[in-house]
This record gives sequence, structure tokens and C-alpha cells, in this order.
Amino acid sequence: MRALQVRHNVRRFGAARLLSVTSPKTSARIAPVDLRTVDDPAEPAGSGWVKVRTRLSGICGSDLALIDGHASTYFEDFVSFPFIPGHEIVGELESGQRVVIEPVLGHAARGAVPPWESAAPADGDDYAHLVRGHLKPGIQTGFCCSTGGGWAPWFWAHDSQIHLVPDDMSDETAVLIEPLAGSVHAAVMAAQHTNHHLTDTDSPIIAVLGAGTMGL
Repeated sequence: MRALQVRHNVRRFGAARLLSVTSPKTSARIAPVDLRTVDDPAEPAGSGWVKVRTRLSGICGSDLALIDGHASTYFEDFVSFPFIPGHEIVGELESGQRVVIEPVLGHAARGAVPPWESAAPADGDDYAHLVRGHLKPGIQTGFCCSTGGGWAPWFWAHDSQIHLVPDDMSDETAVLIEPLAGSVHAAVMAAQHTNHHLTDTDSPIIAVLGAGTMGL
């Protein structure tokens, strides 16, 4: 299949970072992201995996950081090359049902025991499983070579990541669910753990700063 793929290339990554200051267009051209023909990813081990056909995929701030060479170097411990980006995704199951993806490849996807019953993929505080199990390292869909990502015609997703999209919601609205959920989650956590930074604890005002889909 044809997909946008990121390969580990220190020279191109470094050059993109230098050029991003003066010529973002040139930086994007030499970044280690290429449209190429790639092998279909094999179905991951374990149960619960389904093919998801991409309908629409957003561009996150972390994706932009890859293209302009500003991604944190420590991030490489939580990715596996070569990978296909794209984690803000509206997709379609073989049944025709539209879905959005909760991108974190959590305990259930990696064959590990969730921290508690009905835990969501990103729940818990021990993230060692992100580099273990039967998947290659990858913090989430779009950064793991075992699953693929939304910048391809299709990818693998685990049952624990899938949320159905209502029929009356457009793809353009649904693709905002993942970044919006991240913002809402951060705001709710801040409100629940109030401290001296929140002077109005009954109806606090919280600013969420970001350069991904919501920021753009």
C-alpha cells in the first residue's frame, strides 16, 4: 500500500531542524517523511485486533515536530522505526461502522493485565508496558511499526482503542474528538486536583495550549 512513512535518519532529521527556522517549506521536503509503497503490517499477536480503514486523519503537534526536526530525542525510546504517523483518526470497520481511535497502545493491546477493571488504554502510572509485550515499542498508534497509522489507507487497532461514531456526526467533527479529549482530560484532572494556582475552584478557567489539530 502507499503510505507516508518515517524512517530513522539522523542527518535528514537534523537538517530539517536547522532549516525549519528559515525555510519551513524546505524543511518539510527534506524531513525523513516520505510517501512510499510499504508492506502491509502483519496482524499483531493476541486477540481483539481489527482492520480500520482510514477516512480522515488529523495532523498533531507531535507530527509537526517530526517534520520540522523538533521532536524530543527521548521520544525515540517510545517509537519503533519505520512507522506510519497519524493518531487523530476517523476510520471505518469492515462492517461499515465509523469509529474514532483512542491511540494509546495500552495494557490490553500489549497483552498485559490492566491496572484495574475497565481501565482505559492510558490509565495507570506504570508505562513500562509501552516498550514490552508482543508489539514493537510505541506509545500509541501512529508511532508503532507493528500497527501502522492513520497516514495510510488502513491500520490495525485493538478493541480497547475503538469508539463508535454517531451517525449524525461528520468525519470533520469526529476527527477532533481525540485532541479535544486530551484537552478535556487535562482540564478535568487539573480541576480535580485543585491547588493554589486555581483561585476559583467552583468554576475554574483553564487554558489549554497546543499546536495540533485543536490549536490550528
